[in-house]
Amino acid sequence: MDFDPPTHLVVAFSLLTLVVVTGWIAVVRKAAPSDRRGRWTLGALIAVAAWLALHTGVVLSGVIEGDRMPPPVLFYLAPTMLLGIAFATSKVGARLATLPLGLLVGFQAFRLPLEVILHELHGSGDLPIQMTWSGLNFDVVTGLLAAVLGLVALRRELPTWVAAAFNVLGLTLLVVVVGIAITSAPTPLRRFLEGPPVVLPFHVPFHWIVSVHVWTALVGHIILARALLARRRARASVHALA
Repeated sequence: MDFDPPTHLVVAFSLLTLVVVTGWIAVVRKAAPSDRRGRWTLGALIAVAAWLALHTGVVLSGVIEGDRMPPPVLFYLAPTMLLGIAFATSKVGARLATLPLGLLVGFQAFRLPLEVILHELHGSGDLPIQMTWSGLNFDVVTGLLAAVLGLVALRRELPTWVAAAFNVLGLTLLVVVVGIAITSAPTPLRRFLEGPPVVLPFHVPFHWIVSVHVWTALVGHIILARALLARRRARASVHALA
């Protein structure tokens, strides 16, 4: 399938992916128990390398491509997201949920440059307009809010209601854009027929938009929800003892 994005966008996307996975290693290290920080950091590094290699191998094999029903790509997307949910609800996810709300919100700022790259891919004729803010994808709002709130949190503690509102909005926009992508891909589920199909998941390095970027956004929202619930339970316990 014809897909030949400009070199500068390939480089930009690869660098953004490197920043995101490096951020994961950093936050795991920050959340780790002090006596196991080195072990957790090494484990995160190995897990990230294996994750990137695994998904690259799957995409290069071509097994997720095809226009039959059900679309093979869904068998790739579903397990990837389920593994993300499992990670977010694991003991490691619980440790990550103890991090400051400002950090958990600010981590989602990577979605701002990602949306800029998607917009430029539309400009180069490699992505349909509905996948950009000129069409139906408004996830750039999530990235912009995350950046602003993350900077605010450097000076003052982020109110829980602000973090909660951000989480609901960001998760909603994520679900919307994933739905748009699925119905824009070259499968029998395609409903957006104008413009080029969404083929990012089938091409290296843009395949990492699923296994790194969408995965990170989903996991980040779940961990932030866990953090908010933990704070709510803590406040309830204090009130019960008062």
